[in-house]
Amino acid sequence: MAGFRIRNASNVKDLYVFVSKYSNSNGDDSWFAVADNYDDPSKSSWSRSGWELVAFQSSAAGARRGWYIQTNGQTVDLTFYGFEQDLGLVRH
Repeated sequence: MAGFRIRNASNVKDLYVFVSKYSNSNGDDSWFAVADNYDDPSKSSWSRSGWELVAFQSSAAGARRGWYIQTNGQTVDLTFYGFEQDLGLVRH
C-alpha cells in the first residue's frame, strides 16, 4: 500500500493528525487521534500516492505543525517526536 503510517513517539497528549487528500479523493482529511504504534492499520494508515500535507495539532499544547511529503508510490512511516523536533521518516 502506498501512503503513510503515522505514530506518536512524543509526550504530547491529545495529539491529532490531518492528511490531505490531493492524491486520493476518496480519502478522509478529517483530524484523527494519533496512535502510539502502527499495530492497528485502521488508526495508523492513510492510503495516498503523491504529495500530501501531513499536519499535527494539540489543543493541550496549543500547537500545530505540518509538512508536505511525497510518497513516491511507497509506504512512508512517520514518527512524531514533538512540535520542536523533526519528523521521523522511513520509506519502504
